[in-house]
Amino acid sequence: MQIPTLKASRRENSGTKAMRKLRAEGHLPGVLYGKGEGNINLQFSYTDVEKLVHDASHVVELDLGDGKQTALVRGLQRDHLGDNLQHIDFIRINLDEKVKLRLPLTFVGTPRGAAHGGLLEVLHGDVEVNCPADKIPKYVEVEVTKLEVDDSLKFKDLSIPEGAELIPNPEGIVVKCAQARRAAALNKAQELQEAGKPGAAPGAAKKPEAKK
Repeated sequence: MQIPTLKASRRENSGTKAMRKLRAEGHLPGVLYGKGEGNINLQFSYTDVEKLVHDASHVVELDLGDGKQTALVRGLQRDHLGDNLQHIDFIRINLDEKVKLRLPLTFVGTPRGAAHGGLLEVLHGDVEVNCPADKIPKYVEVEVTKLEVDDSLKFKDLSIPEGAELIPNPEGIVVKCAQARRAAALNKAQELQEAGKPGAAPGAAKKPEAKK
């Protein structure tokens, strides 16, 4: 696993006004914590972090100027529209330990059942695992081509990294090929539920799409 390096600078100010000024100058505030050591307030190049997020990197090597630290991306905060990054959290880790994290799922292919009126119904867009830090993938591919109408894949069917442990119930359903009418009704209900959440923006509710 190739680990990217991210340059960081220590910052002193942490007030709202200081954070706005920092972002206006093209930087992103963040924090490093964990391993029984104190929190370190940091700042990064916004562009560098944006690339890190785009590449779906989980583990990074932080270049602090006076030393380096292997860390896991623990949290990302965006603005109310979900467009711009506002803050990033890192937790200290060692590559020889297991860490708990959520891995995004990428659905590949078109289910066979689609030819008979079936629609892909995604119940979970990620999976929580305890994974060796040096074997964390960017995502987990889920092949859905063989699914007929009413077929499903469970968490236990996922190809998670060697040495990783599933945290959710292995029998939980991740994705299924549902009858079109039922799937459409469920999707509509999910959209209405998302739209009703506090702070939800118009069009914010999205469903993972299958990758061709």
